[in-house]
Amino acid sequence: MLEKVPLFADIDPRDILELEALCLERRVPKNTLVISEGDETDSLYVLLAGSARALRTDDSGRQFVVNRFEPWDYFGEMSLFDRNERCATVITKTRCTLVVLPRKAFFEFSATHPGIYRNMIKSLLEKLRKATLQIEELAFLDVYGRLVRFLIENQDGGGVIREKLTQQDLADIVGSTRETVNRIYNELAAGGYLAREKGRLKILKNLPYSF
Repeated sequence: MLEKVPLFADIDPRDILELEALCLERRVPKNTLVISEGDETDSLYVLLAGSARALRTDDSGRQFVVNRFEPWDYFGEMSLFDRNERCATVITKTRCTLVVLPRKAFFEFSATHPGIYRNMIKSLLEKLRKATLQIEELAFLDVYGRLVRFLIENQDGGGVIREKLTQQDLADIVGSTRETVNRIYNELAAGGYLAREKGRLKILKNLPYSF
């Protein structure tokens, strides 16, 4: 299964079988804690099935989604390298299948397959760019602006948001409260801009520039 993970691109399938023999597979129920912020663990996690999200929590207990994971994504690479505490909490959103690659096994394998480092640097740069955009949004956009940008960037060709999201999910993603997101949604729905179909949000027409 690992040949579908971008981290292991261009590696001989026979070598990937060798790597898989070093991994542990875990089947994890929905809403299960995988990693806790502050944990002193150093394994790499690969998501084979399901979805999960990385969260940070402020002093008041409010959560903010810093990353979302789908099949073939991986996480935990920073602590894999520096062995520092985990910087975010990861919780499964659905039932998931995970592969856990211990640090020692990763470095033994990468010693003979240095292409992994090139792939990982590329992935880390993509995550850094994403984090920079999140900082920009929090600094320069209000809640409505952040919500609109998220909806536009995550719609398919028919205007449907691919992931099923509750209003609390949206609040966690844009760094706000459920009450604020609910108020914005109700206004957009009343104006014929947004609707919910079969559990998914759908953009019906161009969202207004400001709220």
